[in-house]
Amino acid sequence: MSDDCFHDAAEELPFPYAAALRLERSGASDEVIAQALGIAPAGVPAALALARAKLAAIEAAHENPEAE
Repeated sequence: MSDDCFHDAAEELPFPYAAALRLERSGASDEVIAQALGIAPAGVPAALALARAKLAAIEAAHENPEAE
């Protein structure tokens, strides 16, 4: 996904999910992401998976607006 598309779609995510994805894209460690989100580092993979799923749903809705 291009940076422009990512940023546009990420703007529609709730802040914690957008922040997690932006931090991951910037190369931040799980520890840094966890601290930013206020969660345990062990919870970061699940938080990122949920954020990616939400982002994919937003992208799909943009690609197929009739499905909403």
